[in-house]
Amino acid sequence: MSEEKLFLLCVDGSENSFRAARFIGEMASELDATVTVLHVLNEEEAGALPHDPEDDEYVRESKIGPAVETLDELDVDMAVSVQIGNPKGIIIDMSAKYDAVVMGYKGLTGRKISEVLFGGVAEYVLRHSDRPVLMVP
Repeated sequence: MSEEKLFLLCVDGSENSFRAARFIGEMASELDATVTVLHVLNEEEAGALPHDPEDDEYVRESKIGPAVETLDELDVDMAVSVQIGNPKGIIIDMSAKYDAVVMGYKGLTGRKISEVLFGGVAEYVLRHSDRPVLMVP
C-alpha cells in the first residue's frame, strides 16, 4: 500500500492561486491526498487582524476563503496554516514535509522575465525548493 501524498498549496488571494486550489483539489481527490493551505501574512497585516489568523471565521472571510471552500466542495482532506513572516523562507521551510508545493503564477509583476512569468515568491520557490513545485496558470 502506498504512502499518503501531502501537498502544500500556497495561497495569496489571487485568482491564480484559486485556480491552483481547484487543480490540486481535483488531483488530491483522485489520489486521496491531503492538502495544507498555506497563507503567509507580513507583520503589518498580522497586526491589523481582528481574529486569530487560524480561527475558522478569519479563514472563511480572508484571502484564503475561496481556496478552502473549493477544497471543501471537492471533499479533500485539508489543513490550514496561516504564518507570519517572509513568504519565501516560510514556504521553503515548510515544503520539506510535503511531496510537492503547488502555487499559482501571476504573469504580471517583476523585472526579470522569470519574475514577470512567475512572480518573485514563485520564482524563489522554484529555484530553492528541494521538492517538486507545480505552477498553475
